[in-house]
Amino acid sequence: MKSRRTTAATRLRIYSDPLQHALIAAAVAGPLVPRAGRGVLATAVAPALAIDVDHVLAARSVRVRATTSLATRPRTHSLLTAVVVGAAVTAAAGPLHGWAATGGLVSHLLHDAGDRAAPTPLLWPLRPARQIGRRRQVAGTAALALASAAVSGAWAAAGRRRPSAAGGGDGGAAARPRTG
Repeated sequence: MKSRRTTAATRLRIYSDPLQHALIAAAVAGPLVPRAGRGVLATAVAPALAIDVDHVLAARSVRVRATTSLATRPRTHSLLTAVVVGAAVTAAAGPLHGWAATGGLVSHLLHDAGDRAAPTPLLWPLRPARQIGRRRQVAGTAALALASAAVSGAWAAAGRRRPSAAGGGDGGAAARPRTG
């Protein structure tokens, strides 16, 4: 029988998991905010939270005990899913939002693969489900945040190189801003 402390710690971990996923996804997408606006945070957080619906489907139950006691996490907890979701969001909302969705979802997958719970099929269908440990999870999440900063910087640099419509194609350097 579990002690009260163990039970309380387990409940805290389980019930705070969505908050952890949301905060990590927002941190990963944070560097995109100067270029894409705060809406990019919602774009990152939404798939990072929505993906756990697959637990309900796999367990065929909404009971927490059923959804958290799966032998392995569902196959949709894979990088393949993150790429597909990112491509769909890119098509619908543009590349910065697409990257935010991908980064938010990958941060969720890394967080799940870093714990000691059910194995995560990160590389499905190429590799079986497994856990990667907290060190790799933290390193992967840091890499995602750095990649977001790089994407944001590249997007800003590309914007400076694009010719502006108001400047007649000369890069807009000599064009005067229009004011009301």
